Amino acid sequence: MDYSKLTDKLLEHDPKRSEPFKQGMAAVLQNRVDETPVASPYAAGSVEEDAFFAGRTRASNEFRNLLVEANGDRAVAIARMRTLAEVRRAA
Repeated sequence: MDYSKLTDKLLEHDPKRSEPFKQGMAAVLQNRVDETPVASPYAAGSVEEDAFFAGRTRASNEFRNLLVEANGDRAVAIARMRTLAEVRRAA
């Protein structure tokens, strides 16, 4: 799954976000699917680290919402994420 595409899809109606924010979101979304560790590439206390952390928080909320919609079924929530990642934007 392309987590950057998924992040862009989830944010398509939001105000523009920074790259560190989107990277944090993508990292947590990947973690929820692949169970990969999440580590920030930014220095502690930097504005980039703050944005990365905010993106992580947003992704955690998005995944939690998908789980709620799927009645707690992780496989269904992940399938919905895959569908969102594959949807193309209308021209």
